[in-house]
Amino acid sequence: MNISANMLGLGNAATPFGIKAMEYLQELNRKESASNAMCRFLVINTASIQLIPAVVIGLRASLGAQNPADFVIVSIFSTATALTAGLIFNNFIEKMSIFRE
Repeated sequence: MNISANMLGLGNAATPFGIKAMEYLQELNRKESASNAMCRFLVINTASIQLIPAVVIGLRASLGAQNPADFVIVSIFSTATALTAGLIFNNFIEKMSIFRE
């Protein structure tokens, strides 16, 4: 539910689901540190692909934009790039011996 809400641009609706998912993930590992799965979920949650950035479309419409959704393709590309970069960096960090569990 968290990732779906983020993809629809409903960040505030996604927050409770994200907190609950982190609580479930925390039950599976030591309490002192975040697991690799928690870090990966955080990257996916923070840099998620926005298919329909509803909040920004609504703001642009309320401010009188002629075509409030004209940026959606660029938004999808930029969020996909951010997600890809985040996951690559996350995998790189996971493989470093200093961060291994």
